[in-house]
Amino acid sequence: MKTKQHLFAEWNYSQKEWDEFVNIERANKKEDNIYFGIGILILGTLSLMLFRQISFFEGLVFAGPLAVLIPWLRMKFGYTHLKKGIAKPYVKIYSDYLIINDKKIQLFNNNKRVKSLTIIDTSKNKKLLEFDIQWITRKGPTNDEFRILIPKNKLEEAQNITKLL
Repeated sequence: MKTKQHLFAEWNYSQKEWDEFVNIERANKKEDNIYFGIGILILGTLSLMLFRQISFFEGLVFAGPLAVLIPWLRMKFGYTHLKKGIAKPYVKIYSDYLIINDKKIQLFNNNKRVKSLTIIDTSKNKKLLEFDIQWITRKGPTNDEFRILIPKNKLEEAQNITKLL
């Protein structure tokens, strides 16, 4: 069954605005991925030591590359919408997905849902609309955040969207 998609908002940005946002968001994602990598390193090393009876250094040798590779792949392929130098950047917010510069990000489907939608402040006096997307895996629910820049004159529209989704 196909549902009709509703366009909630369409926001356009200057190239300078977009590039500043990309810098902010890449820094956020980089920080998240550093913590993710540290978690992989610690849990991977300890798990290998406990379940495979190997030494601490052997555990580091196996877990270390994964702790670097997995976050790097996540940044490379998971956030392709965070590119600088786009001539006419835009965001379209639909009822089930986002389109960010021709890249589609699914918000709702059989497996995914928006867990929360909030407006957050950045250190550079910008406001971001944060979509916390959750989906179920075999080991339980997992989530990821997608943030988009709220243009200065669209704050009220963003607040209305947080009530709709």
